[in-house]
Amino acid sequence: MDAVLDVMSGPWVWGVSDCCTAACDVFQRLHGIDAMAPLRGRYSTEAGAYALIRDAGGWRRLFMGLAAESNLKPGDGSPGEIGLIRAGGRRALAISVGGDMWASRVDGGFATFKKVILSCQS
Repeated sequence: MDAVLDVMSGPWVWGVSDCCTAACDVFQRLHGIDAMAPLRGRYSTEAGAYALIRDAGGWRRLFMGLAAESNLKPGDGSPGEIGLIRAGGRRALAISVGGDMWASRVDGGFATFKKVILSCQS
């Protein structure tokens, strides 16, 4: 949880501190693996982020492709895993903080969610 509190603070900045970069930054601190590496520096706007998602074939394909490139294996929702979640009507990346709760970046900090779609572990 310390990594979540440290990384997921301040304003939302596309490509620097958004739901994907923040979740991957926490995961990297915990496991030494940057699953976001292939996408870093490739977008700086919401439109740019969604273009990458669209070009990858959607959230699920993007998530699974990045996980495969990072040699991650399917998870079970254990604390410290990275996951694709439903956050309201959107999708987002998040970190499991245990108890079926997932922390995801929102403007100014983070929020917790329960609706995980897929998760991966190192």
